Amino acid sequence: MSSEKKSIKISIMKQQYTVSCEEEAVENLKSAANYLDRQMQAVSESGKVLGIDRCAIMAGLNISNDLLQLQRKLEVHESTITRLRSLNEQLDKFVGDLKST
Repeated sequence: MSSEKKSIKISIMKQQYTVSCEEEAVENLKSAANYLDRQMQAVSESGKVLGIDRCAIMAGLNISNDLLQLQRKLEVHESTITRLRSLNEQLDKFVGDLKST
């Protein structure tokens, strides 16, 4: 069952854009647009980048870098969780063996 598409207006760097998305994704899209706008404003306010296109590229690079760092951290955490589960299973087996002797 597909959801109905909805058109919404977002503002990025004081420019209005109309985009469509599934109704249940509207809030996420608005949050993403607000986040992108804040990132682009920060790049623009640094005074080192001129032009909306360059601000978008720099903001995109910053967001991509943040995403990649979070993905690496998630991989480390997932690896740690896997290792802890393995150790827990070994401990359970050891305790079970002790109880049966």
